[in-house]
Amino acid sequence: MASTEQLTFAIETFKRIHPVEFQRRFLSQDTRHDGRAFLQFRATHVVKGTIGTAQGSATVRIGNTTVVCGIKAEVSEPDVNTPDQGYLATNVDLSPICSANYRP
Repeated sequence: MASTEQLTFAIETFKRIHPVEFQRRFLSQDTRHDGRAFLQFRATHVVKGTIGTAQGSATVRIGNTTVVCGIKAEVSEPDVNTPDQGYLATNVDLSPICSANYRP
């Protein structure tokens, strides 16, 4: 009889070698490979105010994915040549491991 470790290895190997067939087998059983039903969402946890130096922040965790967001704002005087116009500057910092498509 196969051990749990051997069975897990076999499943992961099958998933890598035949990803379409791996998913197709679960689709035929109306379930996902992690055991959830199609319309069942992953557990979601939101914690507000996680960054003390930001005016607004939150940490969101959905399944095994964690996102930290912080917002800082600064009010300043407009340029003397354009007193009725302002600007908004944005900045996004992403970790290099957040996506294979992102390069710092």
